[in-house]
Amino acid sequence: MTKVEIDIDKLSSAITAAEGLAQRIDSQRASATANTPIGLPSLADGTLGKVSRWINDHMEDLESRRDLAIMLDKDDTGHASYEVTADTLANVEELLGQELSQAAEDLGADPDDDEVERFASIMANWQNDPEVMSSMYTDLGPDGVVGVTGNIASAMQMSGIEYEKLDGIANQIRQGLATATNAPGFPSEQYAQEMARYAIMPLLSTEEQDEFRDRFPNNGMNGASVLTYLLQGTGYSDDFALGAARSIDDFERMASDDDSIMPPDVWYSHNGYSPLNTGNDGGWYDDPMAAAMHQLGDHPEAGLEFFTESTDDGWDRQTYYFNDREWKADGYGGISHAVEGIGTSEANLTNNAQDTTLLVSKFLDEVANSDGFNAEDAKPASPYIADLLKFYMPAVDTALRFPNGDGDASTTSLSIDHFGDLDPYPVLFTDDLDSLMQVSMSTQDGMQSIAEGTAAYQQTQVNNIAAELAANPDDPGLRTELRDVLQRGAALQGFGEYSVGQVEIDGAKDRDAQRQAFIDLVSDAAGLVPLPGADAVGEVGSKAIDFAYSQATDLGTDAAGDAFANEAAGATDDANDRAASGTNRVKVNTFLALVNSGVIPRDEVPDNFYENGSLINPGDIPADQLGSYAQSAMSGVNDYVTNYDLEGPYKNEFLEYYGSAGD
Repeated sequence: MTKVEIDIDKLSSAITAAEGLAQRIDSQRASATANTPIGLPSLADGTLGKVSRWINDHMEDLESRRDLAIMLDKDDTGHASYEVTADTLANVEELLGQELSQAAEDLGADPDDDEVERFASIMANWQNDPEVMSSMYTDLGPDGVVGVTGNIASAMQMSGIEYEKLDGIANQIRQGLATATNAPGFPSEQYAQEMARYAIMPLLSTEEQDEFRDRFPNNGMNGASVLTYLLQGTGYSDDFALGAARSIDDFERMASDDDSIMPPDVWYSHNGYSPLNTGNDGGWYDDPMAAAMHQLGDHPEAGLEFFTESTDDGWDRQTYYFNDREWKADGYGGISHAVEGIGTSEANLTNNAQDTTLLVSKFLDEVANSDGFNAEDAKPASPYIADLLKFYMPAVDTALRFPNGDGDASTTSLSIDHFGDLDPYPVLFTDDLDSLMQVSMSTQDGMQSIAEGTAAYQQTQVNNIAAELAANPDDPGLRTELRDVLQRGAALQGFGEYSVGQVEIDGAKDRDAQRQAFIDLVSDAAGLVPLPGADAVGEVGSKAIDFAYSQATDLGTDAAGDAFANEAAGATDDANDRAASGTNRVKVNTFLALVNSGVIPRDEVPDNFYENGSLINPGDIPADQLGSYAQSAMSGVNDYVTNYDLEGPYKNEFLEYYGSAGD
């Protein structure tokens, strides 16, 4: 064994000097390079550059030994020693991780302020280092993670230390755990399973419970909250996310049995409260499975495996979590995030398209009929459901155009003219659309996503026809098809406007303002849809299943809020006026698509359609001038689609489907 003795002040001075030397070398080299008219590759590649890099490469060796010494110097003597078989970086990092593990446990439920400061300062240096964190969490163990986090929760109530300091340490524990789960060789899945077991006491044997209480006597009845907090961290590995979900699922299955004395939600309601910052300000208990579902949303390949793998007893995870399970504590946010992540994953759609799209069909059908899934109680689900419908907008449109009531979840092969072939594709049921769309529209973010998806789907077809017309300008069939696409779009846009009129969105003046904002957002988003070249027509359909054609149509942050602020004055509850406004915007968008494709020569475009030499964005047209712009647009579009072709059928279909959304 080798004994190493360290003078902390001297080592700290050496680190400071080395850092300063490396910085000066780099600074002087950069100055010389910048001020010399000839190339000086020797400064970067020669001895001088190598010296700087060597110093920086070896800083970790020095810093790890300094921090290990600080952790070992319990009495603040300024000196410490340790014994190792060889004084290598790997051995030092292993020792440092073990010392951090012991220090975390020693904090207890009533820590000393100096201990908190010491631990926090060292942890800040290493919480993102895989080697140190792997050593720390291997030594601490899954039960130790739960116990230490529970101690911090107790300290938030029992000690006089500032909440912010303890909250910072809790976050460091969580971040360090995430780092460890990605370290080579770390048993992430098993670790997560055991961690969840120790947080959910009914999964432990009596002996295991007694041992845990002996080690962490101040942990209260807050295991569900502790586990929720830990699973709200970011950066975990796929295996960790899957392991945690599987272990919690074991409990849910056991506790949901008819012979169980305490269903899952009842146990969570008794153990789901603590001072930990879980973001729970709604009065409900913390729900660890909801947090696990958010993890599966961030790890979609693991999520697909969780929901499609067979279970020993035939337990149907999909039906249980999509329909039967109670999600009142988090408003369906976690389960919706899980399926949104799984169902829009490029990897899942490339490698397991059938399982992925079938899962989406089943989720949307079953969750739509789940108790509590409504615009008022499921607002946390809104952005995720909306993103899912945005991604699969062709399925929404198909359910509107070919009503299918209800049925068993399934996939189908869709072939949509001027869009593409989609196979396999999830089947949506007409009877579910009201519930799904109203939940989607219940928040600004959700409303914006639906507007983006509606515009992307409609305008992609228009743009593709425009590109084909550019190649075949005299084809009468294409002109007829352009008219049909524009008329059919009335149903989809009208349905969206109807849905947004059925909910209350925070930030909107009233429901009329919501409707007008939705119309404006659809128009703005339509202007973002790229026009393909004629040779690309037909490819966009496959892109919908591969890489989400609609995701590129993004209006940006708070576009819905801006629309509420800017367009409320133009809002109206008269369906005829709204249909006319929608028709005018379709005319303008169609005109610009034909111009951009080259069907309409640019020298025939009125001057008011240009701004600084470029075609205007439809969203930049003032509401009170939209009618005149539409009139100008029709003079160019008239050779392909007449005013009557657009206006009459558009209004009729809009009004026939939904009447006045103000009713």
